[in-house]
Amino acid sequence: MRASDLSFDDDHLLVRPWADPVVDAVGHDPRSTYVERFYLGILGPSTTFFLRHLVERLDAAPDGYELTLADCAAALGLGRLRSAGAAFPRTVARSCQFGAARLAGPDVLEVRRRLPPLTVRQVRRLPP
Repeated sequence: MRASDLSFDDDHLLVRPWADPVVDAVGHDPRSTYVERFYLGILGPSTTFFLRHLVERLDAAPDGYELTLADCAAALGLGRLRSAGAAFPRTVARSCQFGAARLAGPDVLEVRRRLPPLTVRQVRRLPP
C-alpha cells in the first residue's frame, strides 16, 4: 500500500481491532521491548509510535473509536495531513504495508493489538 492509495477525504478514521487468534496468542504488544528492539528498525519510529498510540486508545475503547487525523498527526509530530510529501499518510500506509494494520473500508482502519514474531527473513536482516 502506498500513501497515495489512502483517502483522507474525511477528517476521521474509524479504528477497530484486527482480530487474529494466532497472532493474538503468540504476538507482541506494540508497546513491548520486543517491538522496540526488533520492529523499530523495520517499521521506523513514526509507524511504531503510531501503532502504540492506536493500541493505547484501543485499551480504553476495545470495540473501536473514531480517530481525528489532524489531532493524531499533531500528537505524533507528523505535521499536516494533505501537504505534498506529508509524513502522516506515509506512516499509515507503512503500518499497512508491514501488516500491522489494514484498511477495512474507505475510512476504517483495523489495527493489530499484537505484532507477530519476526519472520526468518526479517531475523536474517537484523544487525548483529
